[in-house]
Amino acid sequence: MLARKNISMLGALLTCLAILASYPAISQAEEAKSFKKYPAIADYSLVAKYAKVPKPKGAMIIDSRPYKPKYVAGYIPTAVSIPASQFDKMTDQLPSDKGTLLIFYCGGLKCPLSHKSAFKAQALGYTNIKVYAKGFPDWKKHAPYYSVGLETLNKMLADGDDYMLVDARPHKKFLKGAIPSSISIPDRLFAQKRGLLPTEKKNTMLIYYCGGYKCLLSHKSAIKARALGYRKVMVAEAGYPGWKEMYGAGSGMVVQAGEVEGSIDVEQFKKALSENPEAMQVIDVRDPAEFSDGHLPGAVNMTVDQIEKNPEAIASDKPVVFVCSTGARSGEAYYMIREMRPELEEVFYLEAECSYNPDGSYDIKPNK
Repeated sequence: MLARKNISMLGALLTCLAILASYPAISQAEEAKSFKKYPAIADYSLVAKYAKVPKPKGAMIIDSRPYKPKYVAGYIPTAVSIPASQFDKMTDQLPSDKGTLLIFYCGGLKCPLSHKSAFKAQALGYTNIKVYAKGFPDWKKHAPYYSVGLETLNKMLADGDDYMLVDARPHKKFLKGAIPSSISIPDRLFAQKRGLLPTEKKNTMLIYYCGGYKCLLSHKSAIKARALGYRKVMVAEAGYPGWKEMYGAGSGMVVQAGEVEGSIDVEQFKKALSENPEAMQVIDVRDPAEFSDGHLPGAVNMTVDQIEKNPEAIASDKPVVFVCSTGARSGEAYYMIREMRPELEEVFYLEAECSYNPDGSYDIKPNK
């Protein structure tokens, strides 16, 4: 009797499953239609009108996607991050003028976040609201470039990704401090210095930055780079001021370590010495008489004894490289300053034989 009852229940269950299976599956497109869409839709041309620096008055572009990982990985230039999930907590970020044009966007036609935020803004009394329904995917498809957060740039730097970071500010600004791994191509000199860009690899990721959110130099350079045929062009809008606030001041040079502990890569040192000596602080620890007979360009003379007596005289705003004739005294200076001023992180010495001439010429050969 019990067995018959179980068989009967099993048969009913199979019948239900068969009925459910007969219904057509809901496609992603149909599922996307299920959320309520905001009626006022913006297209690319309208968004492009406001996505530029200096920011046009009377409008705000708002990214409704999560700040991490979406916004920092790429966003429409000048857009502010107000994630839909945090909208109620971030209403103070909205403009006080309720007539300001608000353009919300998110991840494309299947993304409901921008629509949800638009309805919430409408409930707050804002009267000029649009949704860029095609969102960031459409922007990347049509725009010459897009923006990235410094968090993404920092991760790329740490991971050793393949990119070129370009400082579009005047060269003097670059020398005073720059984001690590960047090169200097001032926007004003873009035409003259475009040869520094990779000529064979148009797929190389180019990231420009300058003096922060109100600086348009990086945006101008990004457009010029795209016109040359580079296909992956971005702008780190927060620029060097944002980098300093997040990660501290940096120099215009990332030092490659040599094979010996504390040493700098000799080839990198020679290249920096010829192309950008101001990016590092070269300290020649030989005696004054030796120094006067010939020394490296830009080097300052400070013997090991002088360093021991006044270690605070060594600045910390750029990498420090100690040099001598053989690497012996410079190595001594390196270990001394590491002990006396452990807070100095970018300190190195040249493990090489150096010969100096009164006419300013020199020869550097790595020690074997």
